[in-house]
Amino acid sequence: MSTYHQDDLLAELVKIFPEFRAVWKEENGDEEFRSSSLHSVYMSFLPFVAVAQPTQKQWQLLANHLSEAVASGGDRENAADTCVLEHLHQVRLDKILRPLLSKAALAYVRA
Repeated sequence: MSTYHQDDLLAELVKIFPEFRAVWKEENGDEEFRSSSLHSVYMSFLPFVAVAQPTQKQWQLLANHLSEAVASGGDRENAADTCVLEHLHQVRLDKILRPLLSKAALAYVRA
């Protein structure tokens, strides 16, 4: 089993949302103080995607990404759950993503 690192997560999200790279760099430019956690990537990503205007394809790719993260277990699951899925309702994305997520990922979405 290979280890999934912050750079892997960042690469996946940037593949779906190329403009997120600039946001990440701006918020995390000082490497000395940057966290290496998966959680920190999602913590920057959620406010970004909450105001973005994704295409339907991007929504589906994001839902697939989150569903795969949950299915993978461990830190990936925990980061996707605690930093994105549990907060979808707060950023008003639950109605958009709920129909696209796997049943396992849906279990983490708050009402």
